[in-house]
Amino acid sequence: MNRKLLLGALIIGLIAVAMVVLQSAPPSGKAPAASPVSRQENKPVVKSLPPAGIPVLMYHSIGEEKNNDAVIAKERFAEQMAFLSSHNFTPISLDDLYAYLNGTGDLPAKPVMLTFDDGYRDTYEVALPILKQYGFKSVLFIPATVAGTRLSWQELREMKAAGMEIGSHSLTHRDLGDMSPAEQAVEITKSKELLDSFLSQNTRYFCYPNGSYNQETLRLLKLHGFLLSVTIDPGWVKTGDEPLTLKRIWMGNTVDLAHFEERLSRSDYSVL
Repeated sequence: MNRKLLLGALIIGLIAVAMVVLQSAPPSGKAPAASPVSRQENKPVVKSLPPAGIPVLMYHSIGEEKNNDAVIAKERFAEQMAFLSSHNFTPISLDDLYAYLNGTGDLPAKPVMLTFDDGYRDTYEVALPILKQYGFKSVLFIPATVAGTRLSWQELREMKAAGMEIGSHSLTHRDLGDMSPAEQAVEITKSKELLDSFLSQNTRYFCYPNGSYNQETLRLLKLHGFLLSVTIDPGWVKTGDEPLTLKRIWMGNTVDLAHFEERLSRSDYSVL
């Protein structure tokens, strides 16, 4: 090829490359625009607002016993747990509830708490397998004298391992509000000692037998390191509530699915 033609072709090629570079470069003094992916990655995380309240559901026995609204049929209980799962409710722990009351910690968008009183065999045999199916957290409040008899200590350990916390329901399940200060102290401290010893835990959560307590009960619970206690008074738990007199929602066979949904969506739900 003629030397002049070769030189001309080389010059034209260099000019073309320079034009491509200049067109792709950002304007002077301006950073290149971020891609949609980088904008999404750098988007600040916005925490959701804390819920207006938390429904704490109160169950007792699960089985077939007519004319006893402390008992709920297995089919109705299973239906309720399926509803929670399909509607994206997330059962929380007692530590989560305590953090909520103190304005700390993060909660799921639709929190709920599942509590069971008294320690019946069906809590282990019926409720627990259904709860495990959905991976739900829950709480069992048990009188310490029932632990090791109606439910064995080994079964209680299994329940803990499966996500069911064990709280105190006193020593003998008697009305604390009718007792002397000394008697109440025994009910509270001995129950804690037994649960702590056999379950290798620091029991800090309490449930009043039959909802009975007085100011001396509250003083003793604080004295012995309890952080929260639940009653049988109806309503949701809300920020600003007294931690030792928290409300719960009664659950029995009269609570059909429509009333169940109402209890989860309105703090002023109808009391049946």
